Amino acid sequence: MLNYEVMKQSIGYMLDNKLGRGLSRRHVTISTSGIVPGIRRLIEDKINVRLALSLHSPNQPLREVLIPTISKVYTLDKLMAAIDDYVAATDNRIFYEYIMIKDMTDSVALAHQMVELLRDRLAHVNLIPYNPNPAMPDLEESERSVILRFRDVLEAGGLTVTTRDNHGRNEK
Repeated sequence: MLNYEVMKQSIGYMLDNKLGRGLSRRHVTISTSGIVPGIRRLIEDKINVRLALSLHSPNQPLREVLIPTISKVYTLDKLMAAIDDYVAATDNRIFYEYIMIKDMTDSVALAHQMVELLRDRLAHVNLIPYNPNPAMPDLEESERSVILRFRDVLEAGGLTVTTRDNHGRNEK
């Protein structure tokens, strides 16, 4: 989204039947961490493809800890308003990517907050175990049982959820 014009050209190429790949719009997904002007431009330019949002947190304070620069400029309320407008313009389900970090993003309280945030929205949540990184040795992957408990809270709240295993495969 920060290189919008190039992204837009790439999408055009992917969708073009004559000069490009001729992909279906439902086979093209744009992923963002919440660049609101880019989402707004997708609406203005009538770019109707799938949208995946790296949610990071269902609340503003934790989001500011995890992605401080983006979250302070594009607050959660502004982001969700842009997402709602994109859904209204396209009728597309939004894919919310959520990294499960031990003792940081995996609490039952956060799961309930996510239910509240996404209730009545066209949403699919993908829970992704944190991938350990030597540059951030204090962060760890959530226990599998904790991820499944988080998933259960989301599903009990009416959300559609996929959990990714440790090898990048999705499972129910």
